[in-house]
Amino acid sequence: MKNLKHYKIAFYALVGILFLGFCASAQSETHPDSIPQGHQGSVNPLNENTVVLSGEELLDQSFPGSWALFGTGVRMTIGGYVKADYIQDFDYVGDRYEFELGSIAVDGTPERAVGGGSSFHSKESRFNLDFRSKAKWKNGKEFPMRVFVEVDWFFDSPSMALNTRLRQAYGVIGRFVFGRTWTTSGDLTAIPGCIDFSGGDALYGGRVTQIKWMDNLSKNFKYALALEELSPQVANPNGYSGASRLMWPNVAGMIKYHGDKGSTVQLGVDVFPVSWKGSTEVKNSQEVGYALTLMSRIVFPQAHYYDAITWGGGYGQGQANKIIALSWDGKGSGVVGPDGVDLAPSWFAYIGYNHYWTKTLNSTFATHWAGTDLSPLQTDNTIKGAGSAHVNLIYFPYERISVGVEYMWGQRENFDGVKGTASRLQFMAKFKFH
Repeated sequence: MKNLKHYKIAFYALVGILFLGFCASAQSETHPDSIPQGHQGSVNPLNENTVVLSGEELLDQSFPGSWALFGTGVRMTIGGYVKADYIQDFDYVGDRYEFELGSIAVDGTPERAVGGGSSFHSKESRFNLDFRSKAKWKNGKEFPMRVFVEVDWFFDSPSMALNTRLRQAYGVIGRFVFGRTWTTSGDLTAIPGCIDFSGGDALYGGRVTQIKWMDNLSKNFKYALALEELSPQVANPNGYSGASRLMWPNVAGMIKYHGDKGSTVQLGVDVFPVSWKGSTEVKNSQEVGYALTLMSRIVFPQAHYYDAITWGGGYGQGQANKIIALSWDGKGSGVVGPDGVDLAPSWFAYIGYNHYWTKTLNSTFATHWAGTDLSPLQTDNTIKGAGSAHVNLIYFPYERISVGVEYMWGQRENFDGVKGTASRLQFMAKFKFH
């Protein structure tokens, strides 16, 4: 309850910042969405996540850089970037390629004595194809249509280090979205800009297969409802027979306000089942988990660029697998005991400030924290909480080229109270081709 009290205090403080930020952003007539994501001058120049559009949004977009596929009525673009990273660890981190807080070695373990190391990789490089056209029914009515496919090479396993990985693959017809893309209740436009691929590790959600309906309530409000792929993580420390079975998908929704000057706030919700079936030692059971999320960006327009505060938080029951920092060991969402499944309450919170020193020099300062109230049935080495701090400096010598450095510090705490900390430096060079 003490953690929850602190969480509420932080939540109300962030709401106050949101109000002040909207007042400040209303002073400018410019609009930050006119600058593409991932470019100098944008609200978050490190955000390379393509926004999912539907309905008239697809027609209203100018689709810059596209060309026609002759004889088809389809236009397309090729997007992505090449990114090279050098990483220097000062302490042991089990994930060499991203700063996964769950992989930090705690005190007293053999890994703790191993210490740091260095890594080179270019796994984050990605490539995407975006096709847009119109679908025409027999009655003559037309619907906007989109097909989007994106891949990268970011497998953590050494045996799959250079294998292609499917990031996104979805289709849009009218207001419906079908396929693999980002979870509905998270907001990628409201996350701090980190060089580290894990993005701070207290982030919520991920990419899943889904069926989603997106629409506008008004000029400034939009909403979405979805059925999503579900991957609950239920610990079984006593080795009971049986398994966690998926009985129905995650039901997700969001409502988002987008101000005329670029500031946003989004409220998201998830409701999902977590079950245990087939055991002869404990009774079959099914519990209903949930999550509430609130995420926002507050834009401060300057002459040729946009500073921004990005913040968010969430609370729920049984959703630790959706919080990156708590998902590493696969135990945090719940545990099976003599009476069935016991779901754990979990929370996350983050805040970041993106600042342009000049039009070509940018920094982000961010901190992320997450925790869970574990059942007494959990093992001592289960992750109880984690947090991190990031600071970086990015230089844009040209519009599509950036180089930068980021320092990060992180902490992991286990159920038994044993902690571990780690720090890392990461250098990068990125070349965009769209």
